[in-house]
Amino acid sequence: MVQFATGLKIFQTDATMKTVLVTGATSGFGEMLVGRFLDGGYRVVATGRDLQKRKEIFSVLRPIFADRLIELSLDVTKSNEIQSVAEFVGSQFSGLDILINNAGYGYFCPLEEAVHDEVRRQMEVNFFGTLFMTQKFLPLLRRNHGCVFNFSSVFGFMGFPLTGLYCASKFAVEGLTESLRGELRPHGVQVCLIQPGGYRTRFGESLFCPSTPPQSPYANQMGAYQKLREKQMTKVSQNPMDVVNGVFHLAERSSLPLRATFGRDARFAKLIRRFLPNKIYQYCLDKVFSKIFTLDKNSPSGG
Repeated sequence: MVQFATGLKIFQTDATMKTVLVTGATSGFGEMLVGRFLDGGYRVVATGRDLQKRKEIFSVLRPIFADRLIELSLDVTKSNEIQSVAEFVGSQFSGLDILINNAGYGYFCPLEEAVHDEVRRQMEVNFFGTLFMTQKFLPLLRRNHGCVFNFSSVFGFMGFPLTGLYCASKFAVEGLTESLRGELRPHGVQVCLIQPGGYRTRFGESLFCPSTPPQSPYANQMGAYQKLREKQMTKVSQNPMDVVNGVFHLAERSSLPLRATFGRDARFAKLIRRFLPNKIYQYCLDKVFSKIFTLDKNSPSGG
């Protein structure tokens, strides 16, 4: 057993124990994944923005798993914080067994009204955060023949109006991960995309939907979309623990699929995307979108 300190806390570590690092562990799937892997006997490095100051998040888990829960502050858009966490993990453990790139948020708005800084932040968090975390931790993952789970979405393979920026970030994650599969396999590192559908987590709290002024040509569309989201959230019955348990069981396997899709809605969307001819698929989407986003004849045309 080896002792080391982070802040004022001393941890007991077992060299044979597997280590998992989770980004975006302050809420949603990330927070639940921390608890699941601790229950499963792993050492967990939980990371999130200002996490070390937010003692309420793991107040229940902390005393139970005092020797296996490590909480580190990490903003995935800041290279110096990624470097610091990588140096810490590399100095204390033999390597890293599992990296779960879960940090992300949604910036939903019409492209025409998107703010440049927010557009860049959407890509910085969802895509570049995933990319640079993976890049920095690859030496530790290679050392342990580890695996990487990148959280995507049903919007990672299906475009949806007014979510183009979020979709673009997740499509990019999909392309990166698919490319890495062949690149890293010879080095003993596996990658897997997690594609959840709609689940009732605290992800909604991280959505950024700027208010659309009444005179905007997109006002009616945004209003309809907000109503659709609210309506769908009241109907969501899918248990987010299905995703959490699914990721845990995948991590226990010796071989990973490239993609793992969770939720009836996501599986159905993937099914029609894969098997419908493109013209029919687009025709069906046009009909659905037309019904959802029908413009009021009195709305501004923007022309």
